[in-house]
Amino acid sequence: MSQSKKILLIAPIYFNYHNLIISALEKKEYLVDFIADKNTGVLYTLSKKSNFLLKKYKESYKREIISKLNETSYDLLVVIGGKTLDVDFWKLINQNYSFKKVLYQWDSYKNFDYRGMIPYFDVVKTFDSLDAAQLNISYLPLFYKFEAKKEVLKDLDLVFIGIWHSDRLDILNEIAKYAKENNLKYCFKIYYPYYMYVYLVYIKKIISRSDFFTFKPIPLNETIEFYNRAKCIVDINHPGQSGLTMRTIETIGKRKKLITTNVYIKNEEFYDPKMIQVIDRKNIKIDSDFFDQKADYKNIEKLEISTWVEELLG
Repeated sequence: MSQSKKILLIAPIYFNYHNLIISALEKKEYLVDFIADKNTGVLYTLSKKSNFLLKKYKESYKREIISKLNETSYDLLVVIGGKTLDVDFWKLINQNYSFKKVLYQWDSYKNFDYRGMIPYFDVVKTFDSLDAAQLNISYLPLFYKFEAKKEVLKDLDLVFIGIWHSDRLDILNEIAKYAKENNLKYCFKIYYPYYMYVYLVYIKKIISRSDFFTFKPIPLNETIEFYNRAKCIVDINHPGQSGLTMRTIETIGKRKKLITTNVYIKNEEFYDPKMIQVIDRKNIKIDSDFFDQKADYKNIEKLEISTWVEELLG
């Protein structure tokens, strides 16, 4: 690259993923400025209590972005999500700035309807294969970061770590039952705030009490440690979402076996039934032979983040 191109990246602060993207771009010799997609946090939560405050919050955020765009001559704008601002803002940006604009979504449009944003970006990609087909945009699964293999005691057969939603607890209960019957060691951790847990258990009575719940967010380094100890990682996707979760891609990147409820993974070129077992979330059955079959993933190199960022911008 004869002259380093300048990128303004707007993305959520979610675990450390934004920093992984920034680092991968910088290794490609891009100069990267970052602005958080501010649809979370205390200020945003408080501003949602009042239409007036929410309007002021968004106006301040718009000024921050426009100020950044005006003070630096960027070659690319890369937006991941873009949930905080409305379509009119992205239309305004498109009309007034001629640099290349890239939009990536790691939510289904059924969860976040971004369809109105599409006309105002030069490149639009999604982690959801169904969205890609329905909206005529490009499909790009999520990424993993290559890590050299470490000698870690794999003392856990099955591991799940994630937040509570939908039928996750029911499915994990069934898998735990199978694990006990087959002498498999497992560690399942479901994060949910304590007050919401109490509400669901004792007031709404949607779920039963469970030792799987933890009431403090699990740090990323602790999550990674559990994953490293696992022989097989469990993934339970949201019933309304077909995109492959970050957990899925990270599992594949670590070359670990995967049990998942996401049937759409069968369409991926890296799918191998010896490494990935797809289960029916309404009728949990696990093939015991799966754990003993020896295999490895193929065609996963393009999901490594150094290649992924090139695919993102292309």
